[in-house]
Amino acid sequence: MNNEWVVRDEIPAAGRDQLSRWGDEPLLQQLFWNQKLRSEEQALAFVRREFSHESDPFQLAGMDAAVERILSALDARERIAVYGDYDVDGVTATVLMLELLQAFGADVCPYLPLREQGYGLHNTALERLHAEGVRLVITVDCGVSALEQAEYARTLGIDLIISDHHHVGEVLPSAVAVINPKRNDCSYPEQMLCAAGIAYKIAAALLERRTPSQPGILADNFLDLVALGTVADLAPLRGENRAMVYRGLIQLNANPRPGVTALLRAAGCTGPVSARTIGFQLGPRLNSAGRLGSAMDAFRLLTTQKREEAAHLARELHECNRERQTLTQKISERALEIALEQAGEDKPSILLAEHADFHSGVVGLAASRLCEQRRIPALVAQSKDGLITGSARSVPKFHIAEALLQCADLLLQHGGHAAAAGFTLEQENWARFVGRMREIATEQLSDEDLSPQLVIDASVRSSELTSRLAEQLEYFEPHGHKNPTPLLLWRGAEVSEKRAVGKNNAHLKLRMRTDNGSQLDAIGFWLGDRLAQLPVKVDLVFAFEKDEWQGRERQQLNLKDVRAAV
Repeated sequence: MNNEWVVRDEIPAAGRDQLSRWGDEPLLQQLFWNQKLRSEEQALAFVRREFSHESDPFQLAGMDAAVERILSALDARERIAVYGDYDVDGVTATVLMLELLQAFGADVCPYLPLREQGYGLHNTALERLHAEGVRLVITVDCGVSALEQAEYARTLGIDLIISDHHHVGEVLPSAVAVINPKRNDCSYPEQMLCAAGIAYKIAAALLERRTPSQPGILADNFLDLVALGTVADLAPLRGENRAMVYRGLIQLNANPRPGVTALLRAAGCTGPVSARTIGFQLGPRLNSAGRLGSAMDAFRLLTTQKREEAAHLARELHECNRERQTLTQKISERALEIALEQAGEDKPSILLAEHADFHSGVVGLAASRLCEQRRIPALVAQSKDGLITGSARSVPKFHIAEALLQCADLLLQHGGHAAAAGFTLEQENWARFVGRMREIATEQLSDEDLSPQLVIDASVRSSELTSRLAEQLEYFEPHGHKNPTPLLLWRGAEVSEKRAVGKNNAHLKLRMRTDNGSQLDAIGFWLGDRLAQLPVKVDLVFAFEKDEWQGRERQQLNLKDVRAAV
């Protein structure tokens, strides 16, 4: 499928006046303008990764009640459980909350459900925790839709503090406190915190009210965990999230946990840890524990102080991730066959597939792969014991969690975000569910909505592709969801060398001649099939980045698309 190239509007003259500090850097002015930065003060705050809003954690609705209940539990030596989730965000939030409470000398234990048990609070887990003497359960990354489970906890004599960032329904669960920045009555300015980010806010609030018995504990000590959770959970890297991830990356590079060091070594990562390292190396390996085994393996890796144990756990997660990759490929291919066969259309608006042989731990990855490949929403599920449990991934113009809400009468459980969600239903309702989801997608999505676009920040000349520009582009990091790497367009570029590289010649390697006769390397991942029809003169869309090889640093073009020059 061909991408539509959309070049952003050029900054107006008034905008250049507002950013006159960089009057001799017109490309930098354009990039600031694209970020909606309309003054020198805003641009400098962006470069410094500052955020303008008041970040007092007590602005979060329910925070006062939560802190008072935690302090009461600490004073009474009550047993506390931190109830998390099996993905990276849930695990890092659990580690953060547990280490925070341990610093206060709390009697605290973690609980991470197995994926087979399903997402969220479970009555059987609450019964087990009650039998172990737990009287306060703090959820992280789950609970905001657990109305029935919250009532059951109350009958057991368990108090609940719910911290969650998922979609909030019309009714909140009965709990001591429900902390979720998406609550309608919550005044906190940043609504898009992930679970680890909310746990960080609870840490900041608790530390504001009381000094822990363990010396030297600051909320910022936990920003490495916030960075891992925020990037891996695809929280938007804007505003406060971007600032926290930036500071967390500094911590991950300067003083990494033994488990992080071991996992980097197992993954073969040698350079500095970036948001991309989390997204493509650390995150998938940490996630593989909860997908194919127990998330407690990832929890133990992040909490251990023993290098030998860290190395052993890291190797296990690395191998687990390899198995996950193989499974994902097989399930993605089969799911696409099923979805297209059942759709019976040339161009379906949504893909849905379920099968008993699909592994519950990778259906979300399969859905993500289909969504990326076909650029339409995709739902992939496992059928087992009369139930169908699956994951959904979506495109920007289709809010998948709201679509599932329109099918609530057919579902036993559902929840998530605009781009990703999960669901469970009885097997007998699958056909009706498929039909309704197709109706919703067909009604809401037009061909224009599904047309893939590459949004280009600026056109450049080869003379602008300098080491200084590469350094300036670092101002816009860390990159991730909602803060993509700036894309540049170079028209009429001259190809001096070209070849396909990688397994099955999947990637495209080019060498480009600049106006002054020097050479620039370019790599286009998964563009190897363009080699045969590539002329000497081309138009390129790319990210301009630093590349380190054998101790030498240079600039290269990371190609996103390439065409014959117009």
